[in-house]
Amino acid sequence: MQALQSSGELVVMGGASCREQVREELRRGGGARKPDVLSLANNQLSSLPASLCSLTRLRKLNLSQNQMLQLPGAVYSMKALVFLHLAGNRLENLAENLQSLTELKILIVEGNNLHSLPKALCCLNRLELLNLDFNDIKDLPQELHQLCRLERLACHPLDKGLHIVHNPLIKPVKE
Repeated sequence: MQALQSSGELVVMGGASCREQVREELRRGGGARKPDVLSLANNQLSSLPASLCSLTRLRKLNLSQNQMLQLPGAVYSMKALVFLHLAGNRLENLAENLQSLTELKILIVEGNNLHSLPKALCCLNRLELLNLDFNDIKDLPQELHQLCRLERLACHPLDKGLHIVHNPLIKPVKE
C-alpha cells in the first residue's frame, strides 16, 4: 500500500487485503488527516468498507477498474465530491441517490454495463463532464438538457461535455 498523507491524497494498491488496509489507514489518520483524494483503482473491489462513510470531505474518488456491480452506499454520503471515476467496473445502473452528490463536476462511468440513466442524474447541475462511453445505453433521460454545464457533445477525450460514443442509442442525441 502507498499512502501520500502530506498532500491529502491516499492511494491504495494491493490485492485481497485492500479493504483492511483502507480501514487501518483511516484509523491512523484521524479527523484532521483524512484525505481529500482517494484512489482505490485496480483493486478488484466489489464493495467498499462502511468506514468510508466518514470521508464526508473527500473531493476526488477513483474507483475505476474494479468489480463493482453497483455504486456502494458509502459514496452517497461523500457530499463534497467533485470528481468520481467509476470506469471499467460492472455497473448496470446508477441509483437515484446520485442526486445527493450536488458538488459533482466530473462523472466518469465509461466501460460499464449501464443500460439506462436515472432522472436524478439531471439534478447534478454542476456537472461539466459526463463520460458514458462504451456502455449499453439505449435511451437518455429527457431531462438531460437541464445539465446546462454540459455545453456540447464531446468528441475528444479531454473535452468537457457529454461523452456518449459506442452506445446503442435508439434516437440521436441533440447537439
